[in-house]
Amino acid sequence: MKLKFWQRNVDTDGDMSEEDELSGGDNLPEDEAREFEMPPGHHLSLGTRLRAKWEGYDDPVEYYLLQLEIDVYADWLRKMRIWLARPVEPELGELDLDDEIGRWPPERIRLYDKLFDHGIMIPGGHEYALELAKPLALDETLSCVEIGAKLGGVARLLADRLGVWVTAFERDGELALLGMERSVQTGVQKKVPVQTFDPLQPELRKSYFNVVYSYGELYKIPEKTTFLAALAATLRDQGQILLTDYVLTRDLDESELAEWAKLEDEELFPWTAQEYKSRLGALKFDIRIAKDESETHLKHIKLAWAEMLSDIQKSGLDPDLMDYLVPEMEMWMNRVKMLENGSLAFYRFYATIN
Repeated sequence: MKLKFWQRNVDTDGDMSEEDELSGGDNLPEDEAREFEMPPGHHLSLGTRLRAKWEGYDDPVEYYLLQLEIDVYADWLRKMRIWLARPVEPELGELDLDDEIGRWPPERIRLYDKLFDHGIMIPGGHEYALELAKPLALDETLSCVEIGAKLGGVARLLADRLGVWVTAFERDGELALLGMERSVQTGVQKKVPVQTFDPLQPELRKSYFNVVYSYGELYKIPEKTTFLAALAATLRDQGQILLTDYVLTRDLDESELAEWAKLEDEELFPWTAQEYKSRLGALKFDIRIAKDESETHLKHIKLAWAEMLSDIQKSGLDPDLMDYLVPEMEMWMNRVKMLENGSLAFYRFYATIN
């Protein structure tokens, strides 16, 4: 039987008892027993059971099998990367191809469309994007600005579901262009324009927007003190700000920060959660939510990659995606490692301006 990571096994009331969870379902009646089975010779440790419960798995065997598959595919991807790196004599006409491809060729975009919900380049996809936006009470009377919009998928989702108008700003000119093309294709170029911006000179209109939001992108913004001041200035009276971001939980040495930046392929400027709180307070924001969302974020990342790897197992690997699959997986797994070892946390901040 194929393992389906998105399935969860629960009893008729939707819950398992604590005893049943820690036993892996061994105490349940036969008709309610788990559908996942341990491989011969494998055993669940208490640590694995507790970790599975902590991460929200009803059946610790499912969690254990997921980790086994991730380990197997990580090893397979490592071997494939070595194989792809073998010396190959290039054919004529191929030598200049890389010069014509930017950071976001179609294959890399397709990888993200498969990894997360189509057009939503954040873990959790549509559902989580809408969940985060709930405190904003968005409707057609409000105008928003998004920072770090990528392809503008979140902005188009909010406009479609909630009627709000969103100006989507993205630093990467190539992504902004591709995002604007998608807005044009769906006929929302006026309601959801995707534009480039310079974080050092954002040129935001004063007292113009009702809401500013950013989903996990501000750790890449330099001079954040000045930038947050510009965001505050663009808000009208009773304006709202919603941010999620990676924050430091300890000081990183130069080599750690350099390794993280290398995998992200850009310079990074992370803050601590306390720096965010202090700066938002200094800008006269009333902070309503400052919450560590690391566990939820980790679950979303792992589920997305588990489903991606399961799809590869069932359907095979698209060779055109291989060059982008390995570095993207390394980047996301490094984020997982830093979140799990306590170097980083993923925080949500929601505040209103006084």
